[in-house]
Amino acid sequence: DLMLRHGWRTGAIVPELDTEISTINTEQFTHGLTWLQVLTGLLERLQVYQDAESKQVLNEWIKERQELMSLTKNLFNPQFGSIFRTYHNPTYFSRRLCRFSDIYMSSISCLLNYDTSYTFYPRRTPLQHEAPLWMDQLCTGCMKTPFLEEMVHMR
Repeated sequence: DLMLRHGWRTGAIVPELDTEISTINTEQFTHGLTWLQVLTGLLERLQVYQDAESKQVLNEWIKERQELMSLTKNLFNPQFGSIFRTYHNPTYFSRRLCRFSDIYMSSISCLLNYDTSYTFYPRRTPLQHEAPLWMDQLCTGCMKTPFLEEMVHMR
């Protein structure tokens, strides 16, 4: 393995990334995704209520969540959505890209702002059962997951 033996790293050029980032930066996508995360947190916390009125509200939220998922997906491409994500999950392309390249960008010119001796360090991505421990990996509403706060203290 060239990476282990010689320290080689790989990069990928993905021109479609410009379009993806433009879409992600729109107000419509940002607001839609933020509300989607809040709605998901509400559903997770309030599904324990079993009375008729609560069930009706939960069903309305589930329907609204499904609509928001479709809306945010269709902002990228009405036929298949983002090339990097299918709803909440990474696409096959995205998984392969991350597996075989250490860094990816839309153009080699993205590196022009970095010194030739600059080192890009990998970030540790928390797994589903791990609590994110630093601010850049905290998601909206993730601390609202039932029992997550208690799980953090179990070591």
